[in-house]
Amino acid sequence: MQFTWVSSVGPDAAPYFAIFGSGDTLLNSQTAQTSGATMFYAVFTMPASADGVYLSEWGATKTVAGSPYPFRKRSVFNVVRTRREITA
Repeated sequence: MQFTWVSSVGPDAAPYFAIFGSGDTLLNSQTAQTSGATMFYAVFTMPASADGVYLSEWGATKTVAGSPYPFRKRSVFNVVRTRREITA
């Protein structure tokens, strides 16, 4: 799955992206890839048995006039079916 984040202001460094499963269990956390000064993406391969509800979180910091301003955005997504590749 690919997740994207677009901001009106560029953060101090590339944001992190995390996926949590049931009970707030961390499944994956990574530094996002940049697609421009204010656009970022993260790619995560869900396991074959991944059907269910998950929480994603983007996090970054922007310093303005010497003061850090943390940014955190959470969203819920539901995996209803995973696609399995068949190789010959």
